[in-house]
Amino acid sequence: MLKKIGVIGLGTVGQEVLATLKRNSSLIKRRTSLDIAVHKVCDVKRTKGKIAKKFSIPFTTDPYSIINDPEIDIVVELIGGIEPAYTLIKTSLQNKKSIVTANKALLAKQGRLIFNLAAQKGVSVGFEASVCGAIPIIKGVSEGLVGCEVDKIFGILNGTANYILYKMEKEHISFERSLSQAQAKGLAEQDPSLDVEGGDTLHKLCILIYLCYGVWPSLSKVYTEGIAGISLQDILYAQELNYRIKLLAIAKKEKKSLDLRVHPVMVPAGHPLSGVSLAYNAVTLHTHPAGELLFFGEGAGGVPTSSSVVSDIVNIASGNKAFARKEENIKLTDFNEVKNQYYFRCMVQDQPGVLAQISRIFASSKISISYVNQKMRNRGKHVPLIMITHEAREKEMKKALQEIDKLSMVQSPSQLIRIEKI
Repeated sequence: MLKKIGVIGLGTVGQEVLATLKRNSSLIKRRTSLDIAVHKVCDVKRTKGKIAKKFSIPFTTDPYSIINDPEIDIVVELIGGIEPAYTLIKTSLQNKKSIVTANKALLAKQGRLIFNLAAQKGVSVGFEASVCGAIPIIKGVSEGLVGCEVDKIFGILNGTANYILYKMEKEHISFERSLSQAQAKGLAEQDPSLDVEGGDTLHKLCILIYLCYGVWPSLSKVYTEGIAGISLQDILYAQELNYRIKLLAIAKKEKKSLDLRVHPVMVPAGHPLSGVSLAYNAVTLHTHPAGELLFFGEGAGGVPTSSSVVSDIVNIASGNKAFARKEENIKLTDFNEVKNQYYFRCMVQDQPGVLAQISRIFASSKISISYVNQKMRNRGKHVPLIMITHEAREKEMKKALQEIDKLSMVQSPSQLIRIEKI
């Protein structure tokens, strides 16, 4: 069976998709009896025509010549961003063409509209490559866990942030120096804000939430905190306490409510997520009846991501409908009501009475302390004071932090990192 596709976007992933289809076409045909033919490719840069010529594929700078081509069955969108990607996808669906996309930002913001339109037109949306690159977590959840309840999700979903934290720990370097290394290796953009501020992780979490719970959460309602405030000092103290600091996407379901958030977490050193190195991704799912599952692999890059794009193309070409889920009425938990243990570090003057004042503030907020350590002595100067709390409510912890930072003997801002029971 011959299926014709059009590819819009010949960046790193787009080029690797063409290479993978050419290299593995006979393998795909043996396994599926499908002939996948790239009918036309598009990129706004005319210089990308050289790539199309190398693969002997017709080239255009006009995406609508693909979208409106009656011979093309599947449109592969690999340009990223919100516009013009959203308009191109919407028009393709209206033309009753199935879509394959790796565009997590677009799905996180417009997923509800895209999936509803696809259902109306009787076509499919393939989006395996939008979360965790080569890791088949979309298929794993939508097919392998179709009969399971997912109670909790903990995920390292951004390889750039994980690389930065890993290098800080292993080489004892600052956040700024580690970020520069990531940029030099092509793992971080010149403007790394989407990665280091947690936005990319948030987009991927929203897609997983739709898969597991049938909800498209509003991005603005999910607490999101990045890693730019994490210091080498905190990473080394975490090691001493037998933890590793990771940027995690978190989801916990209780009855009809969802606790969703993205922020740095102190992960116990024995947990599999604590050992995820370099730019790898990993996700643990707590499920019933399947138990606890770990998905691990390369989460970015043209070569691994192309495998997920090709998988979607073959799946849709085979006549399989992409995952679609009825939305559920589940409310998001107010983050201020969430309870955690906390790692707290402040720089205080080394003088009598400081610990007593800080302890009184915690006590007045009904927060109890399980661990205290003043790391050094330096009479009259500022020294680090480390505390670990028992479980406390977020709003009380924030209130206490604000009061502590107002003390004359405290050098603000103090550091607060949540300790998650994984």
